[in-house]
Amino acid sequence: MRSFVHITTYALALTAILALPPTSYAQPRSGDLRVQTDGELKFGTFMVFGSGARRVSPSGAILDQSIVALEGTKAQPGRFTVEYERKGANTRALTVTVELVISAPDRIRQDGVDARLSQFETDLPGYSRISNGQLVRVELPNCRSKTCARSFNIGARLDVTRNYGGANIAIPIDLDGRVVSVDWS
Repeated sequence: MRSFVHITTYALALTAILALPPTSYAQPRSGDLRVQTDGELKFGTFMVFGSGARRVSPSGAILDQSIVALEGTKAQPGRFTVEYERKGANTRALTVTVELVISAPDRIRQDGVDARLSQFETDLPGYSRISNGQLVRVELPNCRSKTCARSFNIGARLDVTRNYGGANIAIPIDLDGRVVSVDWS
């Protein structure tokens, strides 16, 4: 699944958004896997003199370095749901294990602005920090209903350097997922 982080700069103001649209994945075992966006990762609107960074944690905490927050879009973590839909009417308990991978380019340069997205964080157990390209295992335990789901938050750090001008930058983000096991209890 491809999505984008958008950074808009007018003079010195910038807004950044990570949006992962809903997507279905093929090739799961005994069911269908979907990853849905419940809320976009937003870095908000801010002003930078030269360079700065903003970190948005999975809990919504914001840490700014050398930037000034402005009115406009508010910063917030991204909220996502992994959903597995069983085939048939069986309600026997099962545990579904899913692997997810988040990947993004190292750096984007456009119209005098350099942007880099890094230090991804989640509120998933065992994955407080994840690297670009790292496999993340998500379990959907004791699944008895037709659809089983798990929601989680993602945060990240955005580093921005403004050399001149302003820009509307889109950083492509790929989120790939697959079912690796379906264990019947």
